[in-house]
Amino acid sequence: MKKSLATFLVFFLVIGLVLNLYASGQEKKPDLKKAFVKLRYVEAEEVHKVLRSFKSPYGRITSNDDLNIITIQDIPEIVDNMLLLIKEIDVKPVELLFTVDLILGSMGLEEVSELAKLIKEKPSDKKLESDPVIKELKSVLGYKHYNKIDSSFMRIQDNRYSDQKLGGPGLDLRLRLVPRYVREEKEDSVQLELRLTQHISEWEGQPPVKKEKSITLIRTTLTVKSGEKTVVGVSKLDGGDKALILIISGKVIK
Repeated sequence: MKKSLATFLVFFLVIGLVLNLYASGQEKKPDLKKAFVKLRYVEAEEVHKVLRSFKSPYGRITSNDDLNIITIQDIPEIVDNMLLLIKEIDVKPVELLFTVDLILGSMGLEEVSELAKLIKEKPSDKKLESDPVIKELKSVLGYKHYNKIDSSFMRIQDNRYSDQKLGGPGLDLRLRLVPRYVREEKEDSVQLELRLTQHISEWEGQPPVKKEKSITLIRTTLTVKSGEKTVVGVSKLDGGDKALILIISGKVIK
């Protein structure tokens, strides 16, 4: 009797599983909507990563990286919401304009280090010394003479990077900026990654082989307020008698 009851229970369990499987197979799938989106400013692969967490079990999202196209197929309401999300994501990046000044501060006009020899130092620039930022530097650093070695404008999109040569003939300095725009209620600011390097070419061995090497002079991360001048960093030369000073200001281009 116990054996028959056990067999009976097993039978009903199997029947129940079969009926559930059949019901699942007969479930009517909802109508699906399909949309193609050609992206203008962001990469399809990145948008794909964002959207896939929002799709339903019926949904399907594919990306064509070569054409930068996203294809969405899902329940109409979900597709509509995804299209709204894409509009918020696929926007033109903020453009930023930076003014970069490379200043040489020194105690005198001596030229000692190899880097200093490459810099054509002149008597102190009186106009430059009247700049409020330079006046503040004089009180902090103590250098007597200040000369502008080079100046440059750098136009960069948010979350991109830009490289710029500085220094003029004989002095191969390269500046890399990576800005991240921060929108605030009172004033805009930019989080900035910065690296200034000196590039040197040397001939070594027999027969001579030209080799390139780079020396990092300034490397820092800082926040720059829109429209304000900021002293980014100081790279001391000649044991502190001279220094390369990088001053930067930036603004958002509307």
